[in-house]
Amino acid sequence: MKALPHIALLACFSVLFLVGCDANLNAIPGPPFAYDDFGTESMASDLLGPKGKDTQVIARFGSTNSTPPAGGPDVRYVGVAQAMNHLRHSVRKLAKTPENQALYQRLATTYSRLYRQYSSKRDAFMAVPSASYGRGGMNRALMMPPMPPTI
Repeated sequence: MKALPHIALLACFSVLFLVGCDANLNAIPGPPFAYDDFGTESMASDLLGPKGKDTQVIARFGSTNSTPPAGGPDVRYVGVAQAMNHLRHSVRKLAKTPENQALYQRLATTYSRLYRQYSSKRDAFMAVPSASYGRGGMNRALMMPPMPPTI
């Protein structure tokens, strides 16, 4: 009977902890981007959804959410690695004409900002000594693969 208050207290703290946890605990946001930083609407709509009035894009290490909230500012969340792969794919499809040079430069600038964010997290992730999981352990380099520094 003496243990009953301790168990009840532990149960209360467990519930409070679980309620306070977010589904995107690893979703630390980076600097905001404009919707146009990811190209024209036809290029970026696959990743970000349709363009709004003042759409702001937040790159983070978490899931992508391209649905704008019902109320409040129009903010879209995108995964850093997914955004980088999308930019690389968009640049490959972009025709190499003088008219597209400004768009190419904008996409390259966006990529370099994302690369700084990705590489700092990857460097920290790879610098931590790994736990020994035996012979079938997961290769951490596969979890966060190296990305090219430029498009």
